[in-house]
Parts: sequence; C-alpha cells; structure tokens
Amino acid sequence: MKSMFRNISLAVTAFLLGAVLFAGCKDDETSDALDLYYSEVVNIGPSMNFVSGVPTYYGPKPGNFAIVGITLNGQAVTSDSFSISADTGMVSISNTSELATGTYKLTISCQAGGGSYTFKDIFVIQMVSATPEEIELSASTLEIPYADLETSEASVTVTPVGESVTIQSYSLVQEKGFEYFTISKDGVITLDENFEGEVMPGNYPISVKIETYAGTKTFENVLTARITSLPLSVSYPTSAGRIETDMAFSSTTPTLKGSPDGVAWSIRQVRPGENSPETDLIKIDPATGIISVDAGNGLPVGAVYTLDLTVTNDFGSADFDGAFMLTVVDYIAPIEPETFSYAMVEVVEGTNFKAPKADGFVGDEVIFALGELPEALAGQLTIDAATGEISSLSGIMADPGEYQIPVQASNIKSESPAEAVFTLKVIANPNMFTTFSYGNNLGLDWTTNADQHVFDMDGGASGDTTVDIPVAHEDFNGRNVTFKMTLIHNNPFRTKSTLTYITDDGSLHLTFRNDRAGQIGVLKIDATIGSGETAITRSTYLFVKTQTAIDKAVVYKPMVICINPRTGGYSEAPTIDGDKSKFMISLKRNIFYYNFNGPSSHVSGQLSSSATNTFIFRMWATYPWANGAVNAGSREPMSYYDLNSSSVATNLTNKIGYIDCGNDSKMYIPAGKWMLDGAYANGVLIFQAPYTLDGTFSTLDASGTKTFIYMVVWFDEKF
Repeated sequence: MKSMFRNISLAVTAFLLGAVLFAGCKDDETSDALDLYYSEVVNIGPSMNFVSGVPTYYGPKPGNFAIVGITLNGQAVTSDSFSISADTGMVSISNTSELATGTYKLTISCQAGGGSYTFKDIFVIQMVSATPEEIELSASTLEIPYADLETSEASVTVTPVGESVTIQSYSLVQEKGFEYFTISKDGVITLDENFEGEVMPGNYPISVKIETYAGTKTFENVLTARITSLPLSVSYPTSAGRIETDMAFSSTTPTLKGSPDGVAWSIRQVRPGENSPETDLIKIDPATGIISVDAGNGLPVGAVYTLDLTVTNDFGSADFDGAFMLTVVDYIAPIEPETFSYAMVEVVEGTNFKAPKADGFVGDEVIFALGELPEALAGQLTIDAATGEISSLSGIMADPGEYQIPVQASNIKSESPAEAVFTLKVIANPNMFTTFSYGNNLGLDWTTNADQHVFDMDGGASGDTTVDIPVAHEDFNGRNVTFKMTLIHNNPFRTKSTLTYITDDGSLHLTFRNDRAGQIGVLKIDATIGSGETAITRSTYLFVKTQTAIDKAVVYKPMVICINPRTGGYSEAPTIDGDKSKFMISLKRNIFYYNFNGPSSHVSGQLSSSATNTFIFRMWATYPWANGAVNAGSREPMSYYDLNSSSVATNLTNKIGYIDCGNDSKMYIPAGKWMLDGAYANGVLIFQAPYTLDGTFSTLDASGTKTFIYMVVWFDEKF
C-alpha cells in the first residue's frame, strides 16, 4: 500500500509558472513512521512570489513545521525569502528581487505521532534568471525579395540560451513607420502581413524584446531584415536645378527606392532642350547620385538639359528618364546671411506648428537643412529643403521652455552655409492638470490609497441611503471642469439618473439600496479641462462599500487589494472580530471581473457557464479541471480549502489565487497567472467570500448563508 501511494504521488506533471516537479523523502535518522513529500519549484525567478501546496505524507499527521537549514548550490546560507506555515507545512517564497539564482534546498523539521523529524534538503527551489542571458538566431539576416512580399515564407527563429523563467512573449523593436516584421509566440520572425502601408526596400536593423513572467530584456540589433529589389524609382528633393553660366553646380542628394547594396549611378543620356547645344560637361557621382558641373563650363544662358539616368545595385539595374532637369541662367543671387531668420513660434505642448522663414530672404537655388536638434525635440521636426519651412511631425512633446534650433541655408555661391537660429517656445498646456481624487474615509494616505469609501447601513429590506462625496484633492486651479460618471459595478446603487449622478462641481450623489447592504460599487469618473486638441482628461476609479455588522466582523484595510499580476503577492491581513483560531473564509460565488485598461478580448462580466467569452470564465478555464470540463459554479480554482472539508486543498499551486487562511487570511495572487491573449489583467475582480467565526466549515458552503463579505482585487502592473 505504501509503495502504491508513492508511485501515485510521483506521477505528477509540471505546469507553467512556479512549476513544480514532485519529490519526496523521509527522515534518514528516525523510524519509517513518517514520509514527507514536497514539490520541487522549477520556474521561478527574481521578483516572483510562490506558495507551495500542503506537503503529502505517509504516516502520522505532521505539524509544528519549521525551516532549520538553507543551502544555495550546496553552501549554507541565510535568507528571509523563505518561510513556512507551522500548521500546514506550506512554504512561501517572497521578497525575491535580490535573491541570487541557483539551487536552494530547505531542510525542514516537524513533529508527528509524538516524535520529531528532520528532512534534509527536502524542499528544492531552482531559482533561475528573470530573462535569458543570450539568444541565438537561426540566421543573422532575414532576406525577402520585394517581388515576393505577398508570398514569401522566409523566417528567422530566435532561441533563448540558458535557463530562465518561462518566456511569456516576444516582440520586435522597429523604427516607427517601418514596422514591417513580426515575431510569433514561438520566436519566429517573418514579414508582418498585417502592416498597413507600402513596404519599402532597404536594410532594417531589428532588436528583439523578450518578456518573461519575471521581467523583460531587449537584445539590441541582433538581426538585419532586408527587403531586396533592383532600383525602382529615383527622386531628387528638387527635381530641377538652375546653374549660373560658368559657375560650378552641385545638386541635392537623391533618394533611391530600391536596395541600398552596391548602388552605382550613371548618366545614360543628356538631352539638350530646343536651341541648347549638346554637352558632356554634366557629371554624376557614381556613389551618391549628386549631379555636378564644373566652373568655367561655358554653357550658354537659356540652355536646358534633361538627364536620363541608369541606377544599378546588387539586384539589377533600371533606367529613369527625365530624372533631373538643369537650366542655365545669367545670375543666381548669393545668400545674404543678414536676411536669413525665423520669427519665434509658440506652440502648446501636444499640438503642431509650421514656421516659414522670415520675409525678405535673399538667395537663389537654396537648400535648407536643420542642424543638431535639442535632445527633447529629437525626431519631432522636419524642414522643407526647398522653402525652409520648419514643421512638427506630430504633436510636440517636450517640457515647457524655449528651444534653440539651428538652421542652415546654402547654394552654389556659398563658401559656407548661412546660419540662423529658430526659437521654438513650448507653452505649458493651459488645460494641464494631474491631481484628481475623492480621497478615502479609511484614514489611509490618499496618494497611495485614494478613492475608497465605506459607509454604515442598517441592512433593512426596504428604503434607500444617500451619500454625497465631493472631490477631495485636485489642482484644477479655478478652471472650468467637465465631469462624467460611468457605473462599472452598479449592484449597490439605485441607477436612475435622478438618484445616482455627478454634479457640475464633480460631487457624487449616490443612492444605495438598503436591501443590498454589504456590496461593493465601482464607478469611473472622468474630469476634462478644455476642448479640442489641447483638452486634458484624467480618470479615476472610485470604490464604495456599504457595511453592516456582518461586514464589520472581517475588515480588509485598504478595502481595495492592489496586485501586480506579473509578480503576484499578498494583501494586508484583515482585522477579525472573533476567535481567529475558529475563523475560516473562502471565495464562493457572485464573481465578477471588469476590464479597465486591458485588451478588448478581456471581456467584462460575471462568471457564468452561459458567458464563455468573458475574461473571468476563460481564467476559470485555465485551472486543470479533473474531467476537463469547466465548472463555473465551483469555487475550486480559488479555494484554499478542499471542496468537501476544512482540509487545506492539496493542489494550491494550481490555484489562480485564494484567501490564505494559513497566513492570517491574506488574499494571495500567484505570479503570472492572471494573463490571457499575451496581456496581464488590468481590471478589477469582485467576489463574495462567506466566513465563519465558529469553525463550522459547512457554513462556508451552506445555501443561503448570509455571513459573507464582498472583496475586490485590482490588477495593474503599476502596483
């Protein structure tokens, strides 16, 4: 029988995130009376938390557990990252951000059947790196011919090197506007068939970003993606130029659509216009495509020449007729530097501008260019090379202040470019504000625990209770504000607009239903100052709870439990008005999830077998159900207790969360599990939690029990 028990126990498979491999041993120094088995933790890294299941055992029931020794790679160490429940033997791993990687082994003691036992190295933790140290690619380049863009299956595969926490997702870092490529969940890089716009030939350095359940890391410029083609088109910033007779001439640098590899430019033909003599004095730089004529050329005034070019690269050659036109004139005015200037422009942060050069500029055939931009404006400005007009590429994002932008102008008569300074004054958005809060009435710091209010009610079956909650903290500074209120979880409210509403000054007038005392309500409030492109809107979520004597027996403070779903963690312990040794609490029913800022696929709604597309049902489906069928009416995925008794569930490591009654009844969310569609939960979980103060387990499951509280868990990676 004992052998059968061991064989069954060892047939346990590993699972994702804080994965475990089953291992066991018995005390070598005592009798065969007690065997103890723990699961090996194999998928955990720095910043992650973990709580083991209750150990399985053969023999007398153990208790009074303690950790009596810790080793790292065989060397004795001390650490406050590991703790154990004296009653249940569950091991908790926390505060791991600075924990060194390697193999940890815990020696655990306990008592059972009147004897003392010590199990050396029984609990094993493989603490690995948060992210891979290196990656390998199946090829250093991804090459796709331009002609095959619609059919190409070319790919490069990324493979992590070394042990790390399980990879959650891959992504590519690409230049804005050139996001031509994509990477799959398995690390396969291909052309992105969903890119909207024209894919341009060229060479593109790509960085690979890897996100695990414990962190992120970017591997810079590890791949060159190449869209190859022969030359497809040629354009000069100014496709026509003028040359003063006998003066030297040099064109602007052209742009080539086509592969940049092995490019060579040549003039195939110079076509003189009517009454224009033929000439062989017009040249082209084979490396750059810049067209030039030497001084003393003798070309007559009025002559016009059209240039047909041939461009060759590593993938072929092409002819471009009429690519450039050159006209000979009698005089080109030199730039008079004193006439080159710009008026200062003021722009409100977040908006756009255009700044032409000042009137009175003297100079012909001028090419304008921006100098080195201030760091705050890098990548945000452009200039028209022919006219000198400076403009923003998108809404200016820079701190308020004055920025000096150097501008250069040159033509064929310039020994050196003329320089001007354009002053851009970024004005603080007059509608900008940051602080907007209703505070709390729990005596907590409003900057970290804002927007939570609890109100006493008598719980009568009829009648209503009204409360008013004004804005408690703001920096509106007397400006006109427009408010909007949206009911997110409206169960405790009278929802008619005449009963629950927001006033013009932002005060909330809330009407609670007395027959729904104890419930939690969630509202979203938007405050907007201004209109149009300078308008600023801030939002806050307000949580309110009505309470009776039943709710006051078990109080979580703060009321809203904020958890980073990536790292997981614990809430504060509740205050309990009763005998803690007889206290039990568990999630039961009326389970809701509301998406705040997650992807649209994280559908809000109540847990129900008839709404299988909701985020909460899909989370329930991640639990390894014994028969494979999701039971939306079961508390099993988030229950600390066994379904049929007050015994602690043996598979706690499979849970997506639970109220840890072995650890002061703190709410526990494991790291990395609240995630679907490649994105962590960003929203709020609300559920009903029955409790008992007399140790009677059956009351937790009793139909119609009224001894329960509502709890709320807010998921956001910012916590």
